[in-house]
Amino acid sequence: MKLVLRYFAVLSVVFVGLSVSSCKEKNPLDAFTEVKGTYFSINQYIIDEWTSHAGEPLVFKKSVKSNGKTDTTLINADNLDWPSVLDLFVATDISNRKYLGQYTFSQFDDETDKSHNFMYVANKGDMFVQKLLITMNFDMKVRGVYIETFKKTLFKETQQKMLYAPLKTIQIQQYEKPFIGATREVITKYEVLR
Repeated sequence: MKLVLRYFAVLSVVFVGLSVSSCKEKNPLDAFTEVKGTYFSINQYIIDEWTSHAGEPLVFKKSVKSNGKTDTTLINADNLDWPSVLDLFVATDISNRKYLGQYTFSQFDDETDKSHNFMYVANKGDMFVQKLLITMNFDMKVRGVYIETFKKTLFKETQQKMLYAPLKTIQIQQYEKPFIGATREVITKYEVLR
């Protein structure tokens, strides 16, 4: 029952993120079932990963490094605060048609690494998602997703660097530079223990 509630909570976060990010859609469920445009959908990937690994008994080592100090805890997948982690990734989805033409897409293969790499780079510096890199094996299985974001407000600049390596690591680096005061850096890392 606990797993069903957690699954519902995660899907709710993705659903809310999708419906808030694209208020012009007539049916918010369309965002779940079809990719808008030709760009990679982080939200669809989250749903696929969640569905594929739901119920697996995973334990994470969570490390939070802030201002030079590190705090580490062990937490199982059932007790992880998934909405707070997934919200950051849901906000980076660029699959909506409104983003077509706003990113430069490139693809390159690495024979040494035996991987396909797909990169989206923002054409403008004011785009929230600045870079999205998807690395896949030659059999098209995702090895990793790397995302860089940037947001500038009246009071601060915030930059994030996020990495997801399936069943290995979730890492979020956040840098906040206020216009007055010192830069704050927080690195949160979830490593799967096997």
